[in-house]
This record gives sequence, structure tokens and C-alpha cells, in this order.
Amino acid sequence: MQPATPPWITEARVRLGNTIRAARIDADLTQDKLAELAGIHRTTLQDTEAGKTDPKFSLLLRLARALRLPVRDLMP
Repeated sequence: MQPATPPWITEARVRLGNTIRAARIDADLTQDKLAELAGIHRTTLQDTEAGKTDPKFSLLLRLARALRLPVRDLMP
């Protein structure tokens, strides 16, 4: 059995997801289009924006590149 996720990690995931969503909207992209540009599945992006997952650094790199932003700009 895995221990419960601490609230501060859950809060950080949500902040990260909100930051990614805001960057996507600022870039005038749909989830489908950003997922396509990043080479990921739309549900992966959906779960990341919703703060449901701990994204790998490689995912953040893909999203940053597709959004034409430095990775640090995606960090909350």
C-alpha cells in the first residue's frame, strides 16, 4: 500500500496544471492541438492540466517546446 500523497504535492500539481492551461490558452491552442504539437495523447495533457498526475520532466520539455516557452515559465 502506498502512503497518501501529501497535500502540498497535490496543491503543486494543481498549480502546475493551471499554469500549463493558462499558457495553452494564451497561445490560442486547444488541448487537441497542443497535444499534437507536443507529441502526446490529449488525455495526458488533460490529466496534467487537471493536476491528476506527476508529469515527467520529458513531458514538461515537450509542452514547453510546443508552447515556445522555457520550461521555467511553466513552473508555478
